[in-house]
Amino acid sequence: MELIETMLVTNSNIKNFKYHLKRVENTFKFFKWKFNQKEWEKLKEKFTFKQKPLRVRVTYNQFGIKEIELFDIKKREFKKFKTIDINFNYSFKYKNRKNFENLYQKYPNFDEFILVKNGLITDTTISNLAFFTGKEWLSPKNPLLKGTVREKLLNEKKIKLTDIHKADLKYFKKIAMINAILGFREIEDFDIIN
Repeated sequence: MELIETMLVTNSNIKNFKYHLKRVENTFKFFKWKFNQKEWEKLKEKFTFKQKPLRVRVTYNQFGIKEIELFDIKKREFKKFKTIDINFNYSFKYKNRKNFENLYQKYPNFDEFILVKNGLITDTTISNLAFFTGKEWLSPKNPLLKGTVREKLLNEKKIKLTDIHKADLKYFKKIAMINAILGFREIEDFDIIN
């Protein structure tokens, strides 16, 4: 079994590194693997170059880091969303993302998918979500994956957790997609197709 951690490197720094480290450590604890914190801390020394922001994908397993890949950040527009009912779990950031990839093949005309489990909104295939009521940002109480930026926003009390039903979506004024690369990407002009 292989897992991944996706991080943003900008100005020689890994953004929100302590949150990434905590998530990886929690993954090792859950699977009862031995966590080598020094190996992960050394990642901070690997990106001392100053250039455009890059996406870093670290692949690891129970024995530690297997591969480090750097990618350019592709600009993507998110406007057309489709809600999809799912019945799978994604509590850990597995490298195998077939469940998500299949959606893009099945519905190529959508920019992204809002995943619904047991009648409740969870995440998109690549991000956590938040919805603006006009007064506050609400985020699903039970996401598929607890993202690092989501954790930071919770600690800063910038988002509030609640159950969000599919029927609630029509009432929100804005959506935000939240992940390590997008940060907190607000979207005002969007369509959600059920």
